[in-house]
Amino acid sequence: MPYAELHCHSNFSFLDGASHPEELVLEAARLGLDAVAITDHDGLYGVVRFAVAAGEVGIPTVYGAELSLDLPSGQTGIPDPVGSHLVVLARGQEGYHRLAAVLGDAHLAGGQKGRPVYDLEDAAARLAGEVVVLTGCRKGTVPAALALHGVDAARGELDRLTALFGADSVAVELVDHGDPRDRDRNDALADLAKSTGLPVVATNNVHYHAPRRRRLATVVAAVRARSSLDDLDPWLPAAGTAHLRSGAEMAARMALYPTAVPTAARLAAECAFDLRLIAPRLPPFDVPDGHTEASWLRELTDSGATARYGPRQAHPQAWAQIDHELALIEQLDFPGYFLVVWDITRFCRQQDIYCQGRGSAANSAVCYALRITNVDSVAHGLLFERFLAPERDGPPDIDVDIESDRREEVIQYVYRKHGRRHTAQVANVISYRPRSAVRDVARAFGFSPGQQDAWSKQLDRWHDLSPDTVEGIPEPVVEHASALLTAPRHLGIHSGGMVICHRPVTEVVPVERARMPGRTVLQWDKDDCAEIGLTKFDLLGLGMLSALHYAVDFLGFHLDLGDLDCSDPQVYDDLVVEVALIRPGPIQGGSVHPYIRRKNGLDQPIYGHPLMRPALEKTLGVPLFQEQMMQLAIDCAGFSPSEADQLRRAMGSKRSSERMERLKDRLYEGMAANGIPSDVCDDIYLKLAAFANYGFPESHAMSFAYLVYVSAWLKRYHPAAFTAALLGAQPMGFYSLQSLVDDARRHGVEVRRPDINASGVKATLESTPDTHWGAQPSTPPHTWGCNGPAVRLGLDQVRTITTDTATRIVTAHDADGPYTSLTDLARRADLSTHQLEALATADAFAGLGLSRRQALWAAGAAALDKPDRLPDTVPVSAPMLPGMDAVDRLVADVWATGLSPTDHPIRLVRAHLDAVGAIRIDQLSQVPDKTRILVGGLVTHRQRPATARGVTFLNLEDETGMLNVVVSEGAWNRYRKLLRNSPALLVRGRLEAASGVINLVADQIQSLPIAATLTSRDFR
Repeated sequence: MPYAELHCHSNFSFLDGASHPEELVLEAARLGLDAVAITDHDGLYGVVRFAVAAGEVGIPTVYGAELSLDLPSGQTGIPDPVGSHLVVLARGQEGYHRLAAVLGDAHLAGGQKGRPVYDLEDAAARLAGEVVVLTGCRKGTVPAALALHGVDAARGELDRLTALFGADSVAVELVDHGDPRDRDRNDALADLAKSTGLPVVATNNVHYHAPRRRRLATVVAAVRARSSLDDLDPWLPAAGTAHLRSGAEMAARMALYPTAVPTAARLAAECAFDLRLIAPRLPPFDVPDGHTEASWLRELTDSGATARYGPRQAHPQAWAQIDHELALIEQLDFPGYFLVVWDITRFCRQQDIYCQGRGSAANSAVCYALRITNVDSVAHGLLFERFLAPERDGPPDIDVDIESDRREEVIQYVYRKHGRRHTAQVANVISYRPRSAVRDVARAFGFSPGQQDAWSKQLDRWHDLSPDTVEGIPEPVVEHASALLTAPRHLGIHSGGMVICHRPVTEVVPVERARMPGRTVLQWDKDDCAEIGLTKFDLLGLGMLSALHYAVDFLGFHLDLGDLDCSDPQVYDDLVVEVALIRPGPIQGGSVHPYIRRKNGLDQPIYGHPLMRPALEKTLGVPLFQEQMMQLAIDCAGFSPSEADQLRRAMGSKRSSERMERLKDRLYEGMAANGIPSDVCDDIYLKLAAFANYGFPESHAMSFAYLVYVSAWLKRYHPAAFTAALLGAQPMGFYSLQSLVDDARRHGVEVRRPDINASGVKATLESTPDTHWGAQPSTPPHTWGCNGPAVRLGLDQVRTITTDTATRIVTAHDADGPYTSLTDLARRADLSTHQLEALATADAFAGLGLSRRQALWAAGAAALDKPDRLPDTVPVSAPMLPGMDAVDRLVADVWATGLSPTDHPIRLVRAHLDAVGAIRIDQLSQVPDKTRILVGGLVTHRQRPATARGVTFLNLEDETGMLNVVVSEGAWNRYRKLLRNSPALLVRGRLEAASGVINLVADQIQSLPIAATLTSRDFR
């Protein structure tokens, strides 16, 4: 029996659907449906994944949405959200564009995330003739009017829809879920359709692909309602009937309405189309009169190349490469793309915002000439075709790193330049991971917030809910949380992706307001945008660029990243390798230790097969870069350049593991044809699959190596400026503020507490005429910062003092002079009691002659001294108070600022550590390899990457240094609670010392009591 399901919610209805788009498509194909529609609430969030899956099984697709009308607020937190629904199906490509625009405009008009506001009359005028409207579920305007007010009211609503959309665009929807009321409702609706001459159409108002998914659907409904299943029970369906059904089953259920099932198939045939047809182009770039995009790009490139390389006769190789690249760029019609990126980087340079292009764009001499990238691809022999090849079916990918503190200026420039209607940011679909899944499911099962927190905190963010991680969590919670993993929960903003279109972008994919002011976001993530062919520009915030800018500003010189000269090739080349080597791809592929041994001359390079040598020879037979993996596929498996590019995309995709699996058979067939033994084939595939978990292209590693080079130079010769810059650029990086300050102190840098008159908003430097600026090349590490400037912590480091509050304090200080007392500060900067107490605890009033306890005593009274009172009428003098010992001061520092600038928690327990035989970390370099030792320290990090095969890595820090601790899966299971929850540990184990690298392999763990708890950075 011909049938198509036209009313179908995926889990992209966000907590109102329980199956992935792919699951719905596969089940529809299994049931033999003629077509299937996706009609998620108020959006087209899942249509790309739906279309891709449908294309693979050859089932036609219909695209639509269920509009939520008359919403007073968002739909979460309510058992049965108010408002009414209307199902709208696009009639082909034009209908899709119009529907997308209506959806996007409704979200923008709502002014509140999750609350679209539709003007139904306006929407109908825009959609007329290009959509099919179904009367919908029980919350549809017609069924709801029938249930509440009877047949006449329902007829009125139906007449209204036909008047708005046209009689040939409205169908009366019949749904039979086995509810006793369904038969009466369907009879009444069918009679209405007959009396008005409208068709009836059967749907199943699908919310999950198969009956077994019903239990998860009820849990999801409870999560949306922020309720328990018990409390939500009166609103839940009685049975699991909202699933896909075959045409024969639907015909049997709708036997009283014989035209309903065939009508569904007919409408689907009318509406179905290939989603790939909607791909838009870039808008024309505004070029000077007399120029085309291609000629203007050539003029800009020629000018930049002359500055970089000199005239043509000075560097014919570089100019020949530029001519080759420009010819291919013009052949593929990409000049406009390069001009857009050039314009963005030009704006950054004009505004003195540090930026640099990275990734495979650094393979391009044109990008180097345009100053988009800073890597000379000609000098380094990089392959342009890794970046742009004739076989490429979409624009190249140029990522631009921008100093994070000023990236918003660049984003807003793009909005101004190209217009709000033609550009928006790419979404980041926030999916369920173990912690969030357990928390939400536990709430749905009625467990207390404290229990939810306890269970979720025993998990890390990334790994599955395996038996060894879910101890104590009830089985139903684990079962349903596991089923939720990877399901979309809500929409966020991609870290920097922006799409620009020649037509209003909201006609391609609806646009919503983001929670961040001034931002609009697409309903698709970056992979979906790429799949359809949307042109995306990645403007990524990089904290290190902000830190570098702060540092050079402290030092008073100008630095143009494009003019950097990393003139020591051995150092620079080693940095490139180091950047690429410590990545999950090479780690999981087993590249790290073999490379280090070969680099140190302990082993000779070996190749599993002669065909592997050309790709791997320059890295001693060890694959480190994505380009090498592509070359292996070409040389060993006979891949074409186009297939190798597909491999590159698979390695870079969010769903990389799935895509790599699809290429597996092709790889093995090609390798077998070239006579490569099966064990070598397995090794090659393992390395390729490992690079799917984040391996760098060589050019990408080179771009980052420039930043590593500069930052290493700053730390070596200007450690105080480097430290202050890192503190000012937070949040960023791997290390906590305490670790950064401790490291600076170990290199001779003095770090001072916040001071109400001396501190700036962020960390600053303090110097005297006798300050020595710049360490000498011959000085040992512990003296680099001696006699140099001191670092003064910023006011924004103090608890409760936001950046705005700190700015207000500093502005008043600069305008009217230093503060003379707590009451003077409270009056001029309008501070609360809590803010004054936090500043007092941080010792920020020491410059006024007040101890911490004196200032704390006076804070409450001082906060009452407001501009509407007479000055100096509030008594704030404190009695004699006892002083604070070292432990008290450390605890106060950590509570107020998150770090101790002058002491370390482990120094305060050093006597105990000495008594039990614990060795200081700075003494480990003198301990022989394989020695069993005891070490104590703070836990600064806990990491368990997917590449580590169950091994967990801890970083311990004492007052002398840091140590990496390796915890096996068995040791982790044995000491899990201690390892996860203790802020400081005593670890006994075997020392591993090789090539200057020291690790401790743990076998016994104890908790180490300390005075103050600092927050570790775990499982990031």
